[in-house]
Amino acid sequence: MVVILLSKTESRLNKMELKELLDIRRKLKGKKPNFIRQDAHKKLGIKRKWRRSKGIQSKMRLKKKGYRRSPSQGYRSSVKIRSLHRSGLKPVLVASLNNIKIKKESEGAVIGNSVGLKKRYEIVKKLEEMQIKILNIKDVKVYLKKIEDMLNVRKEEKKKLKEKKEKKKQEKSKKGEKLSDKLTEEEKKKEEKKKKDKLLTKKT
Repeated sequence: MVVILLSKTESRLNKMELKELLDIRRKLKGKKPNFIRQDAHKKLGIKRKWRRSKGIQSKMRLKKKGYRRSPSQGYRSSVKIRSLHRSGLKPVLVASLNNIKIKKESEGAVIGNSVGLKKRYEIVKKLEEMQIKILNIKDVKVYLKKIEDMLNVRKEEKKKLKEKKEKKKQEKSKKGEKLSDKLTEEEKKKEEKKKKDKLLTKKT
């Protein structure tokens, strides 16, 4: 087995070549059909997610003319740009502030879907300061403003909830005081009644 080691200049793609390859991929992907499971468009019980057809007489498996296309190697993009984003940058997943190790020239950040709003806001701000392109956000400034508005709404809602809880506590404490006052009045009446009963029993 012969291993050919490419030099750095040979392994790296030229900007023009990269742009051409990306354009070709974009055009080909536009023509690519949606691969769905056999008879998924006919029966409601069958999901549209791709599953290879295995029937003996399946025309789709036999790749007959006039039937739905099935995935094949011909639909794949060029090996040189297979893992690249449409901008020509290699996507790198970012889930926390500690894991930001991205090269500006060749890589772009992709913020994880499971990242919360507060953390997301911090990550986006830091990436903007570092001048790193975020691949899954179109306009960073608009996005930051949107998150700020959402966080402010959350703060207001939390404040309202706190105020409601405090009001409830105050009402409960007032009710408790009233009940205690009533109880003390009732106890006084009972004691007075007991004294009267004692006096009546002594007289007899």
